[in-house]
Amino acid sequence: MSNPAPVFVTTSWDDDDRTGLKVAELLTTYGLRGTFYVPTGRLGQDSCFSAGDLRTLFAAGFEIGSHTVSHPLLNELDAKELNHEIGDCKKVLEQILAAEVPMFCYPKGRFNAQVESALKLAGYKGARTTQMLTYGTNFHRFAVPTTIQAYPHTRSNYVRNLLRQGALPILLNAVPDLIRFKGWLQLGKVAFDRVRRHGGMWHLYGHPWEIERLGLWEQLKEMLEYVHNRSDVRYVTNGQLVDLVKGDATTGTEKLRKTNAQKVIS
Repeated sequence: MSNPAPVFVTTSWDDDDRTGLKVAELLTTYGLRGTFYVPTGRLGQDSCFSAGDLRTLFAAGFEIGSHTVSHPLLNELDAKELNHEIGDCKKVLEQILAAEVPMFCYPKGRFNAQVESALKLAGYKGARTTQMLTYGTNFHRFAVPTTIQAYPHTRSNYVRNLLRQGALPILLNAVPDLIRFKGWLQLGKVAFDRVRRHGGMWHLYGHPWEIERLGLWEQLKEMLEYVHNRSDVRYVTNGQLVDLVKGDATTGTEKLRKTNAQKVIS
């Protein structure tokens, strides 16, 4: 299958649980890249990542991104709390890795203009949201969307996700797929095939601890096997994706207010 338009595949994984190491092993097996968004408040405790785990992931070619210190809803914090959660997480991770940490992930996808401004002041170059069923690359770097989550969502979950994000055009575009919906794995494959036909982004995200709890490892393997080793696909981290695609000049929050009025793939 040939396609002159760029096709990007990226994955991202949230939270501090060491089951992320198992995800990393699978990604390595299938030759995929990934960004691990890590809160720093519990590093080294219980079943959480240690500093050594993060260095191992980074040395293996994975990107480490910030996910705050304690995983609060950022849009509910005052300026001092916000700067602590955003800035101190970055500092801790950069000390561990001895490298820049340029990407951020909003806890539960919640943010506003104040949060976005704080991220820019802290020196981040981009941030990921939880918006799903998005294939296009005309997104703002501080409102990076996703395509599919490794989670057994119902059809109505996808509808609510896009309505909450104000992404009505994307929801309307997804109606045919949602009518035929049989589960996240089938929906992810359909989305990947569409992106390969038309160009764009296919972005898988998830929570490793959730994959463990729900017993989704075999489904995840099937999904990764389906998208791997395609000659027409560029496999990138979230940070690389932000550098490679052309977003518009609108701020991330304004982008959402304008109902994600981007070109979507039909």
